[in-house]
Amino acid sequence: MTQRTLIYLCFVAVQFGLLSFSCKKDPISSNYPTGRFVNTLHLQHLYKSVKLPVGPEVGTVAIYSNAPNYDLITDEDEGFTCIDDVARAGLFMLREPDLATNAGKQTQLRQMTEFVLQLQSPEGYYYNFLWPDLSINKTFQTSVNQPNWWSWRAFWLLSEAYPYFQKADPAMATRMLQANQRLVTVMIRDFASRPQEMNFVKGIKVPKWLPFGSGTDQAAIMLLSLSNYYQQTPDAQVLKLMELLGEGIVLMQFGDATHFPYGAIMSFENTWHAYGSDQSYALLKVGKALNKPTWIAAAKKEIDNFYPYLLKQGLLESLEIYDPGNGVQGLKSSRFAQIAYGVRPMVWAALEAYDQTKDPKYTDLATEFMGWFLGTNLAGVKMYDVESGRCFDGISSTTEVNRNSGAESTIEALWAFQRAEQYPAVVGKLK
Repeated sequence: MTQRTLIYLCFVAVQFGLLSFSCKKDPISSNYPTGRFVNTLHLQHLYKSVKLPVGPEVGTVAIYSNAPNYDLITDEDEGFTCIDDVARAGLFMLREPDLATNAGKQTQLRQMTEFVLQLQSPEGYYYNFLWPDLSINKTFQTSVNQPNWWSWRAFWLLSEAYPYFQKADPAMATRMLQANQRLVTVMIRDFASRPQEMNFVKGIKVPKWLPFGSGTDQAAIMLLSLSNYYQQTPDAQVLKLMELLGEGIVLMQFGDATHFPYGAIMSFENTWHAYGSDQSYALLKVGKALNKPTWIAAAKKEIDNFYPYLLKQGLLESLEIYDPGNGVQGLKSSRFAQIAYGVRPMVWAALEAYDQTKDPKYTDLATEFMGWFLGTNLAGVKMYDVESGRCFDGISSTTEVNRNSGAESTIEALWAFQRAEQYPAVVGKLK
């Protein structure tokens, strides 16, 4: 994301009023079941349904919401809403326990799915942002149609929501499948035939066939989405691509229980970063689906060794490694900024490990990570507020917290609590 340089206070109320399209809020009842941590009140503040100039009504999620009044913010380079956030919000709605009986959530899921469908380019990859006038941002670097985060997140939503829409809206399901087929075609073209070559970065041997060469963070989302697609549409080329991605992720793991960095799976080249670190979760989920014990073992190595190391450090934002010729060593590390997007992946991975092993150490581990949201962090600040559904955007230092609450931090926090609520052993310790 770029530095936010232009603020439109309450842009929906003011700017939308100057334009010739309709914009309305789709409230969902704020009467939440007693004991739930999940509260979508702030997500509803971020959510708007809008009628595209040429096209249907779609669901949007404002990317930024700034304290103290939590006004909605747009960006002069990017826009006001994007697939990165809308797809995640759609996945959250899809997994809500009352989706089958909550007409408001059903409507929002459909509208957000429609948003994603509308942003696919003819080639197959996706654009990311909309401008306030509801035209698509096709030129800025974080919005062009390319093999990047937003294309994989679009795929994740469409592939995971496809079975739901097969029953709820078969016509939309058909469009979703066609969109996925277009994307998979170019994914196979661009990734499946890459030679399995390696590269060296500061003495660290890394694969060259993942996104941007060694991007395991993006490869993890690709792997999850392709797994969904493969279950729906078995294809040998898809299976081959999944195996290439999974093996590439495993090759980015370094260290073990007694050697630094303790089984961490690097995110890109010689660097691990917390945000988007879904590698272990993906290896567990897809490893189980494809019967890949080495993938599952790699995930458990990271969860069993690197995750406790992170907790002892009070969490990290990133670390870099190098190998001077006598073994992997730490080059540098950073504790800040810490964000919800850097904590939620560890919660999901630990709980997935529990699902597959039933070992209570994994619910204990997930509970420790969940504590970050509720004040057990280096700043000693409660990052998620159950009453408002807001999650602060990050911890900048032991004394400084970014109290804005944009889409990413909101949805990532809701994702963490939504999953944690399924485990009484976790919920009981968080209350």
